[in-house]
Amino acid sequence: MEMPLPELLDRLVIVKLKAERIGDKEKEEELEFYNKELENYRKKGIIIKDEWLKRLYEVNGKIWDLEADIRKGKEGELGLEEVGRRAIEIRNLNKTRISIKNEITEITGSGFKDVKVNHASE
Repeated sequence: MEMPLPELLDRLVIVKLKAERIGDKEKEEELEFYNKELENYRKKGIIIKDEWLKRLYEVNGKIWDLEADIRKGKEGELGLEEVGRRAIEIRNLNKTRISIKNEITEITGSGFKDVKVNHASE
């Protein structure tokens, strides 16, 4: 089954961030897989805008930066107020991420719109 384009692009940039930021050599094979899938979309005549990749890369990078110290268990150093501030910012960035993916769905017809109901990120 083909991966929906918005999910493919999102996963591609996340794996790229992992490879760049933590030097995970194992991610090269995964990157190769996603790039091949991307090429399959292009062969079907679907235009992949570089802007989508750049915007997803930027928003996922910001989320990564905000979560980094929390993932490392540094809540005590940050303080609860900072952890809460970051959580709200991450939620807002996820709204942006979802809107980018929904835009890709609308333009290409690939995948399904992500709609949050009774959720803070809607």
